[in-house]
Parts: sequence; C-alpha cells; structure tokens
Amino acid sequence: MQRKNGLFWGIFLLTLGVLFLARRAGWLEVDWHSLVNLWPLLLILAGVNLILERRGNPAAFVTTVMLAVAVPTTLFGFLARDRNHEGFNMRWNHDDDDNDDNNESDSDDDNGNDDNDSEDDYRSERERRNVEGTEAHSNTFAEAMDVETREAVLKLSGGAGRFIISDPTTELIKADTKQTVGTYSMSVDRDETTHIPTVELKPTEENQHVDLKDGNFENRVDVHLNATPVWTMDVALGAGQGDLDLSAYAVKSLKLAVGAADLDLKLGARSDQTDVKLNVGAASVTVRVPKEIGCRIKKDGALNIEQLDDFTDVGGGEFVSPGYDTAKKKMTIRFDGGISRFKVVRY
Repeated sequence: MQRKNGLFWGIFLLTLGVLFLARRAGWLEVDWHSLVNLWPLLLILAGVNLILERRGNPAAFVTTVMLAVAVPTTLFGFLARDRNHEGFNMRWNHDDDDNDDNNESDSDDDNGNDDNDSEDDYRSERERRNVEGTEAHSNTFAEAMDVETREAVLKLSGGAGRFIISDPTTELIKADTKQTVGTYSMSVDRDETTHIPTVELKPTEENQHVDLKDGNFENRVDVHLNATPVWTMDVALGAGQGDLDLSAYAVKSLKLAVGAADLDLKLGARSDQTDVKLNVGAASVTVRVPKEIGCRIKKDGALNIEQLDDFTDVGGGEFVSPGYDTAKKKMTIRFDGGISRFKVVRY
C-alpha cells in the first residue's frame, strides 16, 4: 500500500508540474470549463480503484496511475478555467448592442472602420483593466476589546490566497488584507443576552474571477486575535496556503474547510477540551499539537496519505496519543479528506 501511495503522489506532482510549465510556455489551449464538469468521473474511478485494491487485483495499478493523472488535471482546470475573463467579454458586447441603434444608418458605409475601431477599443480597455488588476489594495480592520468579553466567535472565509493567523493583539481582532481582486469586509455582532461577539471577515464578492496566468494575483489576509477570550472558530478557505498558529489562543472549537491548499495548523494547550473538525479536498495538511495534551484522531476519506507516527491505532479509523486516558487536557481531531496528505506532529 505504501508503494502505491508513493506511485500516486509521484505521478500527481509530476503531472501538475508539467501542466503549470505548459501553461507558462503558452502550449495549452483547452476548454477547462468542460473538463472541470467531468469531476464526478473521479469519484467513479476512485471507487473502482478501492475495490480493486481490496481484492488485490493487479488492475489497481492501472487505476492508480489514471487517478494520479486525472486528479491534478481536473484541479488545474478548476484553477485556470476563468483566465480568459468571459464575463468581461459579455459586458463589452452588451455595450455594443446599446449603440447599434445610433450607428445603424452608418453601418453600410463604415462597417470596416467600425470593426477596426471596436477591436482597438476592446484591446485598449482590456489592457487598462489588466494594469488596474495588478495593483494591490490594502485594508486594515480592527475591533476594540471589551474587558468583559470571555468568549468570542471568529468566522473567516476566503478564496485563493494566503491566510495567516499569528501573534495576539490587544484589540479583539486586527486584520490586514492585501488583494488585487475584490475587497474584504468585517462585521462584529454581539449577542444581546450573552454579549458574545461574532466577528466575520469575508470577501465582499462571493464569485471573484481570478487570473493566475501572469502571476500578478495577490490575496493575503493576516489576522491577530486577543488571547483572553475562549474562541470558537469557523474557517473556510479555497486554494492557496494557510499558516494558522493558534498556540497562543484558547480554542474551544475549530471547524476548518479547505480546498486545494497547503495548510499548517498549530494548536495550543490553553483549553481543557478542544474539538477540531477538518474537511479538506486535494490538500496537504500538517497539524501540530502539544505533547501534554491527550489527542484522539478520527479520520475518514478515500485516498489519503497519513503520517501519525506518534499515535496508536485503536481501530475504526481512530488513533490516540500516548497517555490519552490520563491526560488532564484533551483534544479531538476529526479529519475528513478527499485526496490529501495528513500529518500530525506532537511538539
């Protein structure tokens, strides 16, 4: 099984690297939208692969290779399908339609010139938008800390980019955002009865068209929280990178969903009981937990590579750390992954 996992990830990375290199060189002209719509075939192929492996059928080697090529190709298509800015083309054509009535009388005589002018206008507008799109816009959000606050809720969401939670702040929250596409907004609602604040930081536009082709896209969110409250967190990220250092915070509950991402999550020992739920797609996930905490891991997923070297397999997809039963502080990590790498390190 370990050999097949190595084969899968070797071909996976090789295919993904070749695709990115080919796009950089301008060799790819593919209808990515149609390709991404075929993603249910991956589920069928993964199911067939699992059945063949369980039965020890040699054909599992073939399905493993097919998966290792199909998965990165579909993932790459998902990231690249919007790069032609189809929405902009539609809006530009609509503007032409509005002017058709005014120019109809001159269309027979000046048709050739109009076509040339329209093409020039289109190119000029496209170049102007491309230049504007490379400019990064920075914003800072902050909410004052109330000394009476003992619990708080954080809701953080974002698409492609880099997301960081690090050193504490004297504010309830301080967040710095920098992006070339779209903007972020922050809201704080306090419960009338419990006075628990709920902080929500999210993009102002749910569907952002991102062009990753020229490498000028930037989306970075840096978050600093107050270390006094006990935090409940709900984090949903897309593609990119997540560096979440929560070791300085008392985290009661963390629900974390990521897509195609590289995630490094560090948890602390400030809470007596911490519940973590990880729902990931094609991601590489590393979780760091303190040695003094008793940790139980419950994992589920189809094609995952796990590194749980310091844990004991107790059956049913569950693993426990040494001394779990006698530990005063405990943590439960529920991992549900698609095609991913999952590693837990005790520090």
